[in-house]
Amino acid sequence: MSVRFSFKRTGEMVAPPFVTYTTPGTQAETKQVYRSAINDALARCAPLHFSKRFSVAIAGRPISIRYVDDRSISADAQ
Repeated sequence: MSVRFSFKRTGEMVAPPFVTYTTPGTQAETKQVYRSAINDALARCAPLHFSKRFSVAIAGRPISIRYVDDRSISADAQ
């Protein structure tokens, strides 16, 4: 899953992360679990504390993050 978001100068997110990509064929329930985890994780980090100069540079610029779950489920765990 990939998401895009941006910050205000205050370090707050402009809006919740926007999902830009999910693996084709992923069930809606699985997508929602990941989306909730991503939203919760980013919400726990915000607002970020930017220096004055950095806040001017980053404000409103889109940030994209790609989340990859490459865990494999063993036969014993099923």
